[in-house]
Amino acid sequence: MNKSEQELEKQESEIRRNLAYVFIPIALFIAIIFTYQNNSLDYKREKYLESKETEFNGKITDKKEDGDYPRASRFMILNDYNEVQIPNSIYYQINVGDSVYKERGKDTAYYYLKNGKVLVQDCNEYLRKEYLKLKSKEKEKYNASQ
Repeated sequence: MNKSEQELEKQESEIRRNLAYVFIPIALFIAIIFTYQNNSLDYKREKYLESKETEFNGKITDKKEDGDYPRASRFMILNDYNEVQIPNSIYYQINVGDSVYKERGKDTAYYYLKNGKVLVQDCNEYLRKEYLKLKSKEKEKYNASQ
């Protein structure tokens, strides 16, 4: 190894170190913001209310998967071309021609199958639980401070 190659290796390691000094704080800052946002009562409330305001109604004209693996997203396409993501448990029970209804401001979707069966899905269960859990923690903090 000659002197110029050693110099290049030294410069390369210095560049890597300097890049680490720049990118590690940026990554930490993004992680802190992400953690704060996910544990923010206002953020959870906004996401829950946004999801609660979702409304759909119609006949299922098609079903779609975003891949052929267990955790792939599953969708139903309605006759108004609205594409709605649904859980696997519902996806495998519904068929083209079935009807679905979810009212704005409600958490429940109703699937009316052609065989007469009605499936009921709590669309916002996870968001509601997370929101209420954070809300109760905030209430406990408030009560403890008084």
